[in-house]
Amino acid sequence: PGSLFWLWPRLRDHDPEVVALRAKLTIEQNRRIEQQKEFDRIRQALQAELEFREERLSERERDLASRLARFHEFLEYPVENVHAEKSSGQLQKLSEQDRSVRQLLEAEAERVYEKIRRNGYTVDHKMDVNAIRDETLQLIQRVAKIYNPKSQNPLLETSFDQLARAASRICLHVLVLLEQLPVSVQHYNANKMYGYIQKAIASYGVYQKASPWFTYLSRGLYAGRLFSATNPATLGAWWLASELGKRGAQKVIENVVDRQAIATLHDLVTVIGVEVAGIYGTGFRQRDAGWILGAELAELIQCFPMSGESLRHGLRQITALPLRSEYDRIYLYRCIADHRSVGLQLADPAMLSREEREFIAKHLENFFTSHIHGATESNLKKWREAFEQRFDLRLTLEGIRTTTSDSETGQLQTALTSLAEFLQSVAGLSLTAAIQALDGLKVTARIPESDRAATITATCRAAASSSFEPPALEPGAEIMNDFLRDLATCCTVTERPGEHVEQLASEVSRYFRCPAQDMQNSLEAAWRSRAKRYCSNPPTCDHLHDGVARAFFELRQEGEVLAFCYGDLSCMIGESEKPLPDSWLLGLERSDHSQRRAIVLETGREPRILWESASPLRTSRTRGMFLDDAAIAGGQWLDAAAADGRKGDLVVSGSLRGGRFRTYFKELLAFSEPLPG
Repeated sequence: PGSLFWLWPRLRDHDPEVVALRAKLTIEQNRRIEQQKEFDRIRQALQAELEFREERLSERERDLASRLARFHEFLEYPVENVHAEKSSGQLQKLSEQDRSVRQLLEAEAERVYEKIRRNGYTVDHKMDVNAIRDETLQLIQRVAKIYNPKSQNPLLETSFDQLARAASRICLHVLVLLEQLPVSVQHYNANKMYGYIQKAIASYGVYQKASPWFTYLSRGLYAGRLFSATNPATLGAWWLASELGKRGAQKVIENVVDRQAIATLHDLVTVIGVEVAGIYGTGFRQRDAGWILGAELAELIQCFPMSGESLRHGLRQITALPLRSEYDRIYLYRCIADHRSVGLQLADPAMLSREEREFIAKHLENFFTSHIHGATESNLKKWREAFEQRFDLRLTLEGIRTTTSDSETGQLQTALTSLAEFLQSVAGLSLTAAIQALDGLKVTARIPESDRAATITATCRAAASSSFEPPALEPGAEIMNDFLRDLATCCTVTERPGEHVEQLASEVSRYFRCPAQDMQNSLEAAWRSRAKRYCSNPPTCDHLHDGVARAFFELRQEGEVLAFCYGDLSCMIGESEKPLPDSWLLGLERSDHSQRRAIVLETGREPRILWESASPLRTSRTRGMFLDDAAIAGGQWLDAAAADGRKGDLVVSGSLRGGRFRTYFKELLAFSEPLPG
C-alpha cells in the first residue's frame, strides 16, 4: 500500500500550480471576452459611422449629379454673344443663310405633308421608319451645306457633344409640341402617332389649304398661353363663331384638332432643321425675330422700376413667343423675373428686315404705354437711345412729358442742323451752296425772318465737317413731316440725280416709321418743283407723271430747259401702232429758244433715250373719230429701240384734257417750224 500511494494520481484541485494556472486562464478569458465586447461595440459604431458617411456620399453624389445636369442645362442657355466679333458683312451673310434655311424647311414641311397625305411613309400598313430616318439625314445634310457648302458628311464632322446636346433639345421641343395637342399623343407609340397625323391630314386636304393656320396654331392653345397674352380674335375666334352657325360643334372641334395636328407636323420638321442650323450656323437661335423681341422686351422691363403689372404681362408675352428653343424661353423668364438685361440684343439692324424691326418697335411701344410705370427723363432717354441705335428706327412714345431739349426751338435747331449736314456731307454741296439751298425750305420758314439768315449761316458752318445724322424728332410730329419734305427737296439740289442720296432719304423716312411710298411721293414732287425752274412753260410740269422730271435731269445737257412733254406714245410699224409704255416725248432747248431737239425717253431708275430728232420736226396731223393725233416722221431710233423693230413714225395721241389739236400740240408745232433767221 505504501508504494501505491506514490503511483496513484493526486487530485488536481488541490494542486497549487493547477489552481494558479486555472485562475490565470480565467482572468485571461474574461479579459478576452471584454475585448471582444469592446471590439464588437467599436465595430458597430464604425459600421454605423460608415453607413452614415455612405449615405452622405450618396446624397452628395446625387446632388453633384443634379448640379451637373443643371450645369449642362445652363450650357443650353444663350449666355455668350456669338455675334460680338463678327463684322456687319458676316452678319448679313448669316442672315441670308438663315432665310435660305427657313425657305428650305417650309418646302420640306410641304413635301412631308403631301407625302403623308399620299400614304408615302407606310409599308404593309406600318410606318416606314427607315424612310423617315434616311430623309431626316438628308435634311440635316442640306441644312448644313447652306452654312458650309464644302461639308461632305456633316454628322461625322460634328463632335459628339454637339450632337448629344442637339438631340436633347429636339426631344424637349418635341415634347412641348406634342403637349400642345388636346389629345395625349405623347403616350402613343410611333405607329399610332403616325396614324393620328395621317388622319388629320386626310381630313383637311392639300398643304396650301392648311398652311395659313400653321403660324397661329403653332403655339395656339398650349396651356392657354397665347390666349392669355393676345387678342382672342387672333386665335381664330371669328372663324369658330362663324363655323358653329353652319355645322355642329363636334365637327368644328374635330376640325380644330386636325389643324393643330398638321401644325405640329409642320413644327416637327422645323425643329430638326433649327437644331442643325444651330450647330452649323452659330447663333441661329439669336438671329430669330422672336428671340430678339423677347430680348428687347426684357431690356425694356429692366430699364424701368419693376411692377407686378410689367412682370405679369412681360411673362405672358414671353410665353406667347414662337421661339426656336424652349431653353431660350426659360432664360428669358429668368431675366425678366430677376429684373436684369438679357445682354444679347440685335447686333446689326440688317439681321432683320425693315418690316420685322418696325413690328418689334410697335410691340414695345404698346407695351411701354400700357404696362411700364416709373418712367423718368433719364431712364427713358437711356432705353430709347440704345434701342434706336440698335434698330435704326425712331420710337413713337405717347404720353411722355416734353423736356427742354425736346422743345420746339430745340427740335427746330436739330432739324436744321441735320439738313445742313445732309447737304454738305451727302449731297456734296459747298458751304455757300448749302446756305442757298436751305433758304426757302419749310423748316427754315419756321425761324423768325429777322434771325433766319444768321441762323442758317451759323448752322451750315457748324455742320461743315460733320457727318449726317437723323434729328431727334417725334414720329408723326408736324416738324418731322416738314423735315422729310425738305429732305426730299435736298435730294434734288445736285446737277444729276444721285441714287445713293435718294436711297439714304428713303432710309431716313423709314427710320421715322413712315411708309416708303411717302418719301417716294415727296421726291417726285421735289423733282417736279425743280423742273419748273428749268421749263419754258412751268405749268407743264404739274402734269408730269412719276419719274419724268427726274429722267429729264438725268438726260438733259447743260443749259437745256424743258419746252414740252407728251405721253401716250406709239410707233408706227407698217399699218399698225406699237405702244411705247412708260415713254415720254420731251422738247429741249436753250433759254434763248436755240439748239432745239426732241427726245423720247423711257422712264425708270436708269432712264434711256429711245428716239431723238433735231428741230424742226416733221409733224403731221392724223385725224381720228374723236381726237386727232400728231405723227412725227424722221428722227433716229437708237440702237436699243431699233433692235425691237421700232423704225416707223412716232405717234403722239391727242387728249381730251388738252382741247383742240392746235391748242394741245401748240408747243410741239412750234418745234416743227424753223427758227427765225
